Amino acid sequence: MSESQDQLPGSDGLGNNYRDVLAALGRGIAGAVPVAGGMLAEIVGAVIPGQRADRITAYLRALSERVDQMDREIKENLGEHAEKIDLIEEGGYQAARATTQERIGMIVEAVTRGLSASETDVVRRKRLLVLLGELDEDEVALLNAYGQSYGSREGNPFAAIDRPRSPTLSSGQDELDRHELYQSGQDHLIRLKLLRKNFSSVKRGELPEFDRSTGEFKHRVEVSPLGRLLLKEVGMPSPFDQE
Repeated sequence: MSESQDQLPGSDGLGNNYRDVLAALGRGIAGAVPVAGGMLAEIVGAVIPGQRADRITAYLRALSERVDQMDREIKENLGEHAEKIDLIEEGGYQAARATTQERIGMIVEAVTRGLSASETDVVRRKRLLVLLGELDEDEVALLNAYGQSYGSREGNPFAAIDRPRSPTLSSGQDELDRHELYQSGQDHLIRLKLLRKNFSSVKRGELPEFDRSTGEFKHRVEVSPLGRLLLKEVGMPSPFDQE
């Protein structure tokens, strides 16, 4: 790991405290993230480690600034809580693979919330961070669009989402492929129970309207309670959940 990763804010020669814990975890994280081998080993070996170090450094610095603002008891006992250390490590692994500063900010937000939680709650809150790690940037943006449309009619949260048109009989293969790729992201969010299908209520003895284009009963997709919880955890609460 580069020297800059040990130089967290205010860590000048300090003894065994939470900053040293963060720095030590950073060294371990950087060494544990695998690097590709084979023909690309030389290229990847020259580029990835430096980028990885920069991302972990950004993560640790931002996290250190947030920990600085916590209660003294939390800071002093940070190194004694295995689950909280595990949470920091999980955040570091994800930060090493992050492709944007915004993603690192989401990770820091989730880890910070977990560090402030009780021992039992931090185990459960880690599940949210793990869920975040299963999403790519496009899926996060899509989940956020659904979240911002929940409880608000202002603007169009989907305006920034590249949503392909629904395919028709005259659609070309490229258009079909684009729709299939987009749909795979939405389906992934549904499988993770971050989005859910909301079927219209029908009268007793009747069946919901069938949609031949999808092969399912007609429904609308909306953010689920778990999806709203994840968005809140990473600092992007829906209008309904904003404090």
